Amino acid sequence: MQDSLTPIDTSFERWTKLSDAFEQHLARMKQGDEKARAEALRLARELDALTRLISRDLKTARQRNGA
Repeated sequence: MQDSLTPIDTSFERWTKLSDAFEQHLARMKQGDEKARAEALRLARELDALTRLISRDLKTARQRNGA
């Protein structure tokens, strides 16, 4: 049986992977890799969207649990 937090956990795992990739691209940018900027921007947008989704899911879960 799945609990109400399963989708949040999956999203958080994805968020962690995106965050790590973003950090790697920032490091490449610091080393002068101009191509890393476009991917870092894409990852930043995806991270922002996923962060909003996770926040919304957490709020919904709290409301269901009466918190």
